[in-house]
Amino acid sequence: MSPLLWGALGAVLIAAELLIPGLFLVWFGGAAMLTGLVTALWHDWGLVSEAGFFTIAAGAAVAVAMVHARRRNASSESDAARINDRAGQLVGRPVTLSEPIVNGQGRVFVGDTLWSVEGPDRPAGAAMLVAGHKGMVLVLRDAAEVR
Repeated sequence: MSPLLWGALGAVLIAAELLIPGLFLVWFGGAAMLTGLVTALWHDWGLVSEAGFFTIAAGAAVAVAMVHARRRNASSESDAARINDRAGQLVGRPVTLSEPIVNGQGRVFVGDTLWSVEGPDRPAGAAMLVAGHKGMVLVLRDAAEVR
């Protein structure tokens, strides 16, 4: 096959990926373009050799894509596990008490949400840090203790 045909095939596959995302055609398109480049450098390949090279290049491209996808998914699993843990997402965040903490209990606004909190008795306006949570109750510490 002509190197231009391999390049055209690669361009068509990549364009198809843009129109129909999720089919992984981009990897086959890249392999076709690479095959076209190699065919342009070594003119006397036969069709069987070109097809074999394309098969190996496409398999390698798909394997690399799968390894990359697994790594990306593994790193995002910890984020996915916390997506519905609103209190857990606030751990480490500095807050200012909206109301005083009296007898270890109080409330604080974080964004537009009023949270129940536990921690040492402090007046309203004190700078605190979310150290953890017990269910939907935030556990606070003095911001100065952490430094």
